[in-house]
Amino acid sequence: MSSLAQHFTRLPQDLRACLAFLSRLPIRAKPEPSEERPLSVSCACLPLAGMLIALTPAVILSLVISFGGSTVLAAAVALGAMALITGGLHEDGLGDTADGFGGGKTREQRLEIMHDSRIGTYALLALVFTVIIKVVALGEISQSVGVGAFSIICVAALSRTLAYVHWTSLPPARTDGVASWAGWPKTADLGFAVLLSVPAILILIFMFPLTGLLAILLATLGVLAFSAMARRLIGGHTGDTIGASEQIAATILFATLALGA
Repeated sequence: MSSLAQHFTRLPQDLRACLAFLSRLPIRAKPEPSEERPLSVSCACLPLAGMLIALTPAVILSLVISFGGSTVLAAAVALGAMALITGGLHEDGLGDTADGFGGGKTREQRLEIMHDSRIGTYALLALVFTVIIKVVALGEISQSVGVGAFSIICVAALSRTLAYVHWTSLPPARTDGVASWAGWPKTADLGFAVLLSVPAILILIFMFPLTGLLAILLATLGVLAFSAMARRLIGGHTGDTIGASEQIAATILFATLALGA
C-alpha cells in the first residue's frame, strides 16, 4: 500500500492522535503512537486538525459580532478561545524560541534557555506583538462576518501545514526533546499534509483573489527563513520551533489578508 493510501486509511486514528496531543480537547487517542507509526506521521493530518480546532473560535467570532460587539473585540475573544483549546501550545513554543534565539550565545545555551519554562523579555515582546497583529488584522478581515470566520479556519489549517514544512525540513536539534520522541516526518507525509490544505488554499484565494496568494507566499517564505535560522542557530527543529513556525505563519497570513480586506 502506498504512503498516500495509508494516510487516507488511517486518517480517523491519526486525526484523534493529533488532536489529543496538540489540543486540550477531551480526546483519547487509540492506538498510542509507536515506532511503526510515530506521532510525526500521524501529524500529517495537522491541516484538518487545525480546521476542526478553529470551528469553535469561528462560531464565537460570528456570535460576538452578531450581538453587536466590535470586530476587534470579536477577534480577541475568538483568538483567546483558540489559545484555550490548544492550551497555548504554539504560543509557548514561540516564547521559548524567542528567548533562546535572542538570549543564547551558543547552540547549547540556546537549547538550554528554550528548555527553561520561565518567560523572558524576548518571549514577552514576541507574544505581545504577534497577538496585537493577529487581533487587529482579524478585526479588519471580519468586517464581513463570513469572511472573518472562514479566514480563522483557513489560517488555522495553513499555519499548521507550514509548521509541518518546518518540521519536515530540519532534523531534530536534540535527542531528548518532544520533537525527537515524536519522530521526523518524511517528504511523503508532507505531501499528504499539503493535499489536506488544498481546500483552505482555494477558499482563501476565492475570498482574497490576489491578497490570498500573496499571504500564502509570504507566510511560506517567512517559515522557510525561520527554518534556515533554526538550522544555523540550533542545528534543527524542536517542539518549540514547530510551535513558533505555526505562530509566525498565522501572523503573516492574518496581517497580509488584512491588506485586502
